[in-house]
Amino acid sequence: MRQPTILILATGASVIAHALVLSLPGWPAHVGIEPPVLHATLVVAEPKPAVDLAAVAAPPPPVVREQPKPRPKPKPSPARAVEAPPAVPLTAPSAGDAGEIAIAAPAAAEVQAADEVPPAVDAAPVADAAAELVAAADLKGFNVTGWPERGSIRFRVHLGEGGFAVGEAQHEWSHDGKRYRMSVAVRTTGVVGMFRSFHYAQSSAGSVGREGLKPERFSVEQSRKTPASAEFDWDARKVTMKRGAKERVADLRPGDQDLLSLWHQIGIVGAVSGSTELNVITGREATPSAVEVVGPEKLPLPIGLLDTVRVRAEARNGSLTIDIWLARNYGMLPVRIRVVDDKGEVLDQQAVELRLSPPGSAGDEPAVAGSGGERAEEGMIELRAEDNAFAHPTIGN
Repeated sequence: MRQPTILILATGASVIAHALVLSLPGWPAHVGIEPPVLHATLVVAEPKPAVDLAAVAAPPPPVVREQPKPRPKPKPSPARAVEAPPAVPLTAPSAGDAGEIAIAAPAAAEVQAADEVPPAVDAAPVADAAAELVAAADLKGFNVTGWPERGSIRFRVHLGEGGFAVGEAQHEWSHDGKRYRMSVAVRTTGVVGMFRSFHYAQSSAGSVGREGLKPERFSVEQSRKTPASAEFDWDARKVTMKRGAKERVADLRPGDQDLLSLWHQIGIVGAVSGSTELNVITGREATPSAVEVVGPEKLPLPIGLLDTVRVRAEARNGSLTIDIWLARNYGMLPVRIRVVDDKGEVLDQQAVELRLSPPGSAGDEPAVAGSGGERAEEGMIELRAEDNAFAHPTIGN
């Protein structure tokens, strides 16, 4: 019994000791009293915005009532111009007497709108006429004297609407005013080239005259496929296409081109009368096609922003559509070629490097397409993608 008594006495002594310590004047027992003062100041600040809000809330009603009082209708009412257009009386009978008042105000607005519309309508034909003049100038071409005697274009090849880069194409040409030669070679690059090597080449050769290019021989070579060729007999007006043991003969018309010479022919002679009918010769067939000028376009390319004329060659049977962008300030050379087949597959070639001989170099010995000799490089005008780092390729239409 003594132990519990001792514990009780010890506990009581401890409580009394703590109470004495806490009651000492030096102990910070009133620290928590200050916050209520802060709360009081916050409460006082609230009514002030409430008074301001009440004062602000009062003005809106009179402002709303003042708006209907000034009736601006009498000012537009001197729109006696309503009397001028006879169209108002014609519409009034169908609306009824009550409708005349309602129609009068819109009629004034319609008269004003009609006054504003004519300039816009007049401006459109002017713009269209300007576009037609530009297109008409482009339709005429510039004849063979404006065609650079030699040059090369390196294209980046994109596949599909998404513009997936699959390879590069190297195009070269040369002429001396009487004869021409040109070629293009396509090969896969990057990841695609690692998994599947692909090579495709075209070549065209023939004569040059007032009517532009007259192909005499066209050939096509492709990986894992039989080579194809086309022989042009302009005297007999026949073209013979061969692929292995297969042979086909088709009629020739003046101006017919092979698939490669078409790139330059359009820029040399243009498309007369807005649309030109011709046969486009491939290694397999002669396809009747319509060539027309789509119009001038500012075209962003890896080599820079160029003024171009977009021309379209479309097969009559819908098997192929070729869009060609010709650089107006660079000898009407093809700087973008977009091909879409009947299945919707897209092959888009965009120039990443352009080299051409300067004007007045006709006396120089023409370089052989594909030779790449030093003589061919001297004095060449060049555009390169690395010189235009901020230019981006155009994907899609």
